[in-house]
Amino acid sequence: MYSVVLRQNFLMTGKAEVAALFDVYKQQFTDEQDRIKIFCEYLERTEGGRLYDRKNFDGHITTSAFIIDIARAEMLLLRHKSLGRWLQPGGHTEGDDTLLASALREAIEETGIAPAYLINMPVHINTDVPFDIDSHYIPPNPKKDEAGHYHHDLRYIFAYSGVRDNNYNEEEATGMSWVSFASLAADDTFRNVVAKLALTL
Repeated sequence: MYSVVLRQNFLMTGKAEVAALFDVYKQQFTDEQDRIKIFCEYLERTEGGRLYDRKNFDGHITTSAFIIDIARAEMLLLRHKSLGRWLQPGGHTEGDDTLLASALREAIEETGIAPAYLINMPVHINTDVPFDIDSHYIPPNPKKDEAGHYHHDLRYIFAYSGVRDNNYNEEEATGMSWVSFASLAADDTFRNVVAKLALTL
């Protein structure tokens, strides 16, 4: 595992803070009521201490990072080891001090990219407001004794500047690839993200 110095003793983003970020997000992206309905209902019924608990099989908050090369109009994806799908780096929070720090840590750990080459691209003056929120179902994993549940993924954008000689974390992924926005626009998983990027960049 890559060494990262972003980890703190506890996640400071409590339920009230998450709700405040979510309010700003809804104001930024007013046409996403249907997409965020599941997360909205989850946030209303879940106590603060359970929001990030990976053993909460009603669901829990995760974070991820869209790493993009603006000049080449490409996004960096990893072939997820357990799901067998090409996805952005991300995962469970692990005591990070903010949600943004959690997404950055996941990006560094899974791609090997040094933080100096990842520039956060905030959508609001409050940099912890995510670029995207996606609630998706994770199937049961008997090996980990985990029931099926939802990941409520808060996603952030990072612009990449550097050479492409990074070594991905083989504990988490089986491959890494830069994929064009044009290709991602035809993919159900990333179509909405690419459309939002077109309005942001």
